[in-house]
Amino acid sequence: MVSGVDQVGQSFVTFRLGREEFALPIIKVESIIRYELSTPVPRAPEAVAGVINMRGRIIPVVDLSRRLRDVSFEPGPQARIIIAEGEAGSVGLAVDAATEVIRVSEESILSPPENMLAAGAAEMIVGVLEVKDRLIILLDLDHAVPHTEYAGMASAVDAEGESDV
Repeated sequence: MVSGVDQVGQSFVTFRLGREEFALPIIKVESIIRYELSTPVPRAPEAVAGVINMRGRIIPVVDLSRRLRDVSFEPGPQARIIIAEGEAGSVGLAVDAATEVIRVSEESILSPPENMLAAGAAEMIVGVLEVKDRLIILLDLDHAVPHTEYAGMASAVDAEGESDV
């Protein structure tokens, strides 16, 4: 079992990338918005799609498919951007669909199969949620999207969306 979850349970936002389901603790999620094209930023890390302006704040958007699955994100009609709070501040996560908010008990949070994961993946995955007949991968936001990949992106773009780089 993953420690740090109370007896009553914990809430998670679930989302899809391709056919895989993932989850983040709801306390990390600020909002979920419809997918919108981001403005590319020169010399940004490969997984950073660009930046968006959300209510006057510049938010870097990470292509989570590229980061986790090594394939580029292709937005469809259900595509969303999950705005989450990471180590270096807010970051947008481009996902195929945000599916639901679930509450699970401590018994439903299983340890990840560490002996089956590559070194980098083991840090990203903190558990597996067992919900009815589904297994959902529980991500550690700060390892799945290291702050070095998006920190400073907002400051690289001024209020008009023009690059200072």
